Amino acid sequence: MACYAPLFVHDNHPGWKWNPDAIVFNSWQQYGTPSYWMQTIFLESSGAMIHPVTITSSYSDSLAASAITWKDTENSFLRVKAGVNTMKSSVTVLAYSNVMDEISFSNPNNVVPVIRALPNAAEKMQVLLSPYSFTSFDLALDQYKRVAEM
Repeated sequence: MACYAPLFVHDNHPGWKWNPDAIVFNSWQQYGTPSYWMQTIFLESSGAMIHPVTITSSYSDSLAASAITWKDTENSFLRVKAGVNTMKSSVTVLAYSNVMDEISFSNPNNVVPVIRALPNAAEKMQVLLSPYSFTSFDLALDQYKRVAEM
């Protein structure tokens, strides 16, 4: 895991707890901070090919988007004109209810990614994004609508 700040911090170390620390621990437990979860989502969402994306919003000019394709050991070809399989598609959301929310040993699941099915997945979608959130859509490709090029 790449790290832009100290990765580990002991919970009782006086004066050394810094917000971007990724993993907080003591002698018997640990938790990942929102920084840790954000890095984990980016690690799991990295790919080999980047595709152009069009994203529009009448409410915000601070939206960003990317689309990628990754390969597994069974598939070594480029897939284009892919349909979306709604049964296997999912969305991962890392959201705060308040920008000052933090994770602690007493509340270790306060800000963690939530993965759920995406029943309205399609080639063109309209989605409502939560404020103070990071959202990752995993759209499964429909095997019957693929066109392959070697």
